[in-house]
Amino acid sequence: MYYSFMRFRKHPVSLALMIAVAMASCSKNNSTSTVTGEVHYAVSNVAGAYPSQTTYVQGLANLNISQLSNANAAESPNFASQWTYDDAVYLTSFGAPATITKYTFDATGKAVVAGKLVVPGANTFSSVEFVSKTEAYASVGGGLARIVKFNPTALQTTGEINLSAFAKPGAASVYYLGMKARDGKLFLGIQYFNASFNPLADSAFVGVIDLAAGKTEKLLADARTSNIFLAGSSVSGFATDAAGDLYIQGQGSGAAPSGILRIRKGATSFDADYFFNLKAATGKDCSGLYILNNQAFTTRIEDATDAYETKGPNFRYYRIDLAGKTSLGDLSASLPKIYGSSTSIMRAFDAATVSFVVSSDKENSIYTYNVADGSVARKITLSAGMCTGFDKVN
Repeated sequence: MYYSFMRFRKHPVSLALMIAVAMASCSKNNSTSTVTGEVHYAVSNVAGAYPSQTTYVQGLANLNISQLSNANAAESPNFASQWTYDDAVYLTSFGAPATITKYTFDATGKAVVAGKLVVPGANTFSSVEFVSKTEAYASVGGGLARIVKFNPTALQTTGEINLSAFAKPGAASVYYLGMKARDGKLFLGIQYFNASFNPLADSAFVGVIDLAAGKTEKLLADARTSNIFLAGSSVSGFATDAAGDLYIQGQGSGAAPSGILRIRKGATSFDADYFFNLKAATGKDCSGLYILNNQAFTTRIEDATDAYETKGPNFRYYRIDLAGKTSLGDLSASLPKIYGSSTSIMRAFDAATVSFVVSSDKENSIYTYNVADGSVARKITLSAGMCTGFDKVN
């Protein structure tokens, strides 16, 4: 059986999400959030406690505001993940039937529904990857072991890829979380669980799919790390560097530490000569990977007994050196611990800064990290809800 974002129901991460969202309030208020001019950024946030959650999505002309409310936001009556491509936002809602809702923005920055793609029999979409204006892929859950190929402009299904070749005996549930298209191949993160919801094996699994043929090619396995369990919307585990090399982060399980594997540009197998042991480098297991402005980042899990944050925020942003395979330390000691199992968004909108989300028990904000001097500063405070989407559009 296949699960995707159903982990919010079957895993303690749901409690972390409910705590953070409830803390942030669940209603609109009167903070600043006006739009003047063309929309260039999209922000979404989730408010309320599961199962009564609402996702708010809106467009911004710029980031020159100190507070952001939901006054100008469109509402989706559920938890939804945000994906962006070109000038549109795509929300994948949590709950059957699996639905992608496409939004574009009007002159006031209001998100307007431009279409929906629905797959009956599936619970949700777990990962989405855009290749062009006419080609994109989304993995679906709910007993359907497949990837849907669709046209993001027309928002119509154009094909599918059967994933049954990636099935494993003894797997009671399978998660397809995280994907990256490169060189005509789709690299897909896969995590297998037994009936007790423990990893079937302490190994990292990545499926390789030939996009031209629309077929599975091979299943990669590597026991140097394990547990590729990141979807790539609010938490990312797949990243490419300037050379086109693909790095994939595993959270670790059992005797396998959290770490980073590499697939070289032009290759379709793990690089046997490269492994970054994040646990050894940072002192603790880590989650997530971002390569931005020639720098790399992850989040460190502070309390190993609470990786899914039932006790409160438990992650810290860390800088890492991929080439040297070393830790460069805490991003900033002044930052609070975040709810990293639910959201640890980092983006680079210019060459000078990295923008990132801080969702804690005390605040929900967007910060910037100055590449030149390493300083961090709060940019925008979200006055209602936990930020689960933050992207550039246009």
